[in-house]
Amino acid sequence: MATLDTRPVSDHQQRVLQAACALFLRDGYRVSMGAVAREAGVSKQTVYAHFDNKDTLFHAAVEQLVLPLHASLTPESRDLPSTLHALARAHQTYVMDHENVALGRMLIAEAPRFPAAARTFFRIAIDTVATRLSRCMAEAMEHGRMRREDPDVAAELFLSMLHGLEGDRRLFGMRARGQKAQDGWARHAVTVFMHAYDILPDEPARTNKKPGKGTEFS
Repeated sequence: MATLDTRPVSDHQQRVLQAACALFLRDGYRVSMGAVAREAGVSKQTVYAHFDNKDTLFHAAVEQLVLPLHASLTPESRDLPSTLHALARAHQTYVMDHENVALGRMLIAEAPRFPAAARTFFRIAIDTVATRLSRCMAEAMEHGRMRREDPDVAAELFLSMLHGLEGDRRLFGMRARGQKAQDGWARHAVTVFMHAYDILPDEPARTNKKPGKGTEFS
């Protein structure tokens, strides 16, 4: 599992990261360190002073692009319903962002030639988010605020519900939902998930029944 680096960055490092994000999105993983230096307006030595190689730079650039998703899971000590709503809002914003759609297209195109880059994105943008969400859910289950199940499965199910088909619509250039409709989808996904797992905001979970039993969806 990848660990998100949340340390503050210097002005030069931030300029390099911004340049790298723009170039990776535009030209794919074939971008050279020299091109990043020119885009950032710094020397090539400055780029290497902050990032050992292109893999390290790509890792950092992906972290920058997915930071809103990780930020929605912080602090992890807040109640689970608040975390689910925050993640849903961040996710629908992420899915609707043109840069992130471009990044997805680039990685699909580049994956056969640069599989390590695709794996880096998966670990940072998907696997780490799922792992952190699973920990939040495991804690809620331990305190009786969520029906006890496999937290890894629950986290993956919730993320899948949030994603739906909207990411694929945008990836393939199909007509996509507007902001209002996407907000509604996110709220509905949270509501359905909370009913399915008997998640209540201020009191223990009601039972250990199967998903949907005893709710308006049963």
